Amino acid sequence: MTRNEIKLALRQMDDRGAYSLRLFLDNQTTVLAHQWYLEDAEQAQAGDGEAAADGEKAAEDEKEGLLRVVARGRQALISISRIVLIEMVPPPL
Repeated sequence: MTRNEIKLALRQMDDRGAYSLRLFLDNQTTVLAHQWYLEDAEQAQAGDGEAAADGEKAAEDEKEGLLRVVARGRQALISISRIVLIEMVPPPL
């Protein structure tokens, strides 16, 4: 999945009130995340986002990124390129 696809999927999960996310990775590992946050490398740096040109924005979309997740009280950083599928887990009944 690309960074834009991940952003869109996470936004949809938040809008639908996802209780948890199930991430399927390319090494056939499944991660059940209770909290998630898409790391943005550009915000961690100087923060010169206003001067970005169209070419730079396109390059930003292609950049590798990290998804920070919390599963069972432990934090993990997952590379976006390793994520194959994201599934919403509804709240328990």
